[in-house]
Amino acid sequence: MSRKCSKKIVRGNLKSLRSKLPRKEVVTKSDQIQKMLFSSSEFQCAKTVCFYVAKGNEVQTERMIKDSLQLGKRVLVPITDKKSGKLVLSELFDFDSELEPGTFGILEPKPACRREVSATEAEVIIVPGVAFDIRGHRMGHGKGYYDRFLRHVSSLKTGALFVGLAYESQVLDEIPHGPNDMPVHRIVTEKRVINTC
Repeated sequence: MSRKCSKKIVRGNLKSLRSKLPRKEVVTKSDQIQKMLFSSSEFQCAKTVCFYVAKGNEVQTERMIKDSLQLGKRVLVPITDKKSGKLVLSELFDFDSELEPGTFGILEPKPACRREVSATEAEVIIVPGVAFDIRGHRMGHGKGYYDRFLRHVSSLKTGALFVGLAYESQVLDEIPHGPNDMPVHRIVTEKRVINTC
């Protein structure tokens, strides 16, 4: 089986499993993941954190973003630029009033609320994924936006910490990966923190 074919199968299976999670379980596990993330020294020390805005049954980030703002952290969220195939970061002041559905139906800052910020300013970058493995390899939705973004940030040598959020069921011993796939430094689930480097 080709790598591309096996990636497609793994992605499909795990997306299906995640979509069947009861909402109560999604919320409970997301809260447990938040506790793990917020208790880390790197997160506590970070002044600027980039969060993805969750869609569907992904690990939920709304409360994480709101609590981070309450803690006085600077919060950045991505805007998907389909023309360039890149993610652009924008500073968020208020979750409830500044977001609207954007590319792929994901909440993004409204045009009037966009405050573009250089990726060099993010100290911790919270990354979504369909699957991760214990070495930090990540499988997204197959569009490559986060891989390109993380590669760009890595090239800047800012020392930013890449953290993948996942349910324990999304972490496998090994997932198919290629040379363009960017790994994360850490994975946080509802049960453990995995340091991959």
